[in-house]
Amino acid sequence: MIRWLLVSAAALAPLGCGGSDTKQGDPDFERHLAQPLPLNKVFTDSLTPEGDDKADWKVFFVENQGLLTVTVHFDKLDSNCEVYLRDKYGAHMAKEVQSNNPYIELVRRVEPGRFFVWLNAPTPKCSSQYSIEARVEPD
Repeated sequence: MIRWLLVSAAALAPLGCGGSDTKQGDPDFERHLAQPLPLNKVFTDSLTPEGDDKADWKVFFVENQGLLTVTVHFDKLDSNCEVYLRDKYGAHMAKEVQSNNPYIELVRRVEPGRFFVWLNAPTPKCSSQYSIEARVEPD
């Protein structure tokens, strides 16, 4: 009987105790995992909702007050991807939905602080590579 229990336990061990909820292919799918976005540099990433990459979070720091412009260019037209600007608490500051124009610009006057950009793919139609840049024109 003991031998049967040991064999059964060994056979079930690889199954683990429940499923994993981590997204190994998407390192920036939640705000606390936001990837750094240095100012005045263009970075490329992608949203692939059918491949389990439905959201990307970016974080950047503004040292002086000024006019903040976040520019996103989607390679795919009319994909209805959403771009949000969030403050240091994650509170909503601005939102645009991509349509026939591949460019989105979020512009706000800001004080020094930490900011987030959340790129969201609400539907499978929003499957696109994109380039993103954040820049600040000081007052």
